[in-house]
Amino acid sequence: MYKVFLVDDEPFVLEGLKLLVDWKSRGFEVCGEASNGEEALAAIVQYCPDLVITDIRMPVMDGLELIRQTREYLADSIRFIVLSGM
Repeated sequence: MYKVFLVDDEPFVLEGLKLLVDWKSRGFEVCGEASNGEEALAAIVQYCPDLVITDIRMPVMDGLELIRQTREYLADSIRFIVLSGM
């Protein structure tokens, strides 16, 4: 099973991502979630997910900075999907 970590500052988006996708049938388990990049970075280092789905615009640390810092700590071992809303 692959591990996926979800990051978004909108609680309804996080909940939607968890409920709208049948993660288990696709070989994934949601290993955690965070509402900003700073929280996410600490959890990503701890859980080492295979995939991170992140928003770009978030308080404290945005999604692009999260990706940059994650790559600094963990090289290219984690894949990212970036979400952007209007």
